[in-house]
Amino acid sequence: MTTITDTNNRTDYWDSFLTFIFSLVLGITGGLVLLGTGWVLTNTSAGTTIANALALTEKTPWYFTRSAGTVAYLLLASSTIWGLLLSTKLIKETVPAALALAMHNILSWLAVLLTGLHALALLWDSFYTYTLADLTVPFIGPYKPGWVGLGIIGFYLMFITSLSFNFRKQIGQKRWRQLHYATFGVYILATVHGAMAGTDSGNLGMQLLYWGSGLIVLFLINFRLVTGKGKKPARTSPRD
Repeated sequence: MTTITDTNNRTDYWDSFLTFIFSLVLGITGGLVLLGTGWVLTNTSAGTTIANALALTEKTPWYFTRSAGTVAYLLLASSTIWGLLLSTKLIKETVPAALALAMHNILSWLAVLLTGLHALALLWDSFYTYTLADLTVPFIGPYKPGWVGLGIIGFYLMFITSLSFNFRKQIGQKRWRQLHYATFGVYILATVHGAMAGTDSGNLGMQLLYWGSGLIVLFLINFRLVTGKGKKPARTSPRD
C-alpha cells in the first residue's frame, strides 16, 4: 500500500531529478551558444561585420574573461558570506527560511555560470592558445598551470555543492551539511587562484576584494564557532 510519505518522497525525487536535468541542459546550452557565437564572430564574414560594428577586437575575450572572473568571485564570496549569515539570528529573524536558502542557492548557481563563462572566453584569447582540455583538466594549461589548476578544481567543487541543494532530502540533512563544508574549500581555492593567476590581483580594488571578503568570512566563521560553543545542550528528563 502506497502511503502519503512514499508519494511525497517520489515527488521530491522527481523534482530534484528534473531540476538537475534542467540545470545541466541550461549549462550545456549556454556553453554551446557561447562557443557558436564565438565561432560565428571569428570565422564568417557576417560575424566579422558584427564584430566591427560592436567594436570587438582580439583583446575583447581577455577583457571579458577578467570581468567575468571578478563578478564570479563577487558572487562566490557573497554566497559564502550569506551561507554563514544563515546560521545567525539576524537572518533567521528577518528573512523567511525558504527565501534565505533560495537566495543562497541562486548566488551559488550564478557564480557557477559566470565562472564557466570566465573559462570559456579563454578559447578566443589571442595571446595564449587554449583548448577545452586546458580548461577542464587541471594543471595542463599554457598559463600558470598550477594556480589555474586550483581554480578548475574549485569550479568542480562549486558545481557539486551547488547541485547538492537539489538533493538535500535524498542526501539527508546531516550529510548535506558535511558536503556543504566544501564551500569553504571552494572559496579558498578561488581566492588563491585569483590572487596568484589573476592579472588584476595587484590592483588595489582586487586586493580590497580579496582581503575584505576574506576577513568577513573569517569573522563569521569565528562568530559561528563562538556562539555555537556558548549554546548549552538541552537538559533531558530522567524519564527520557
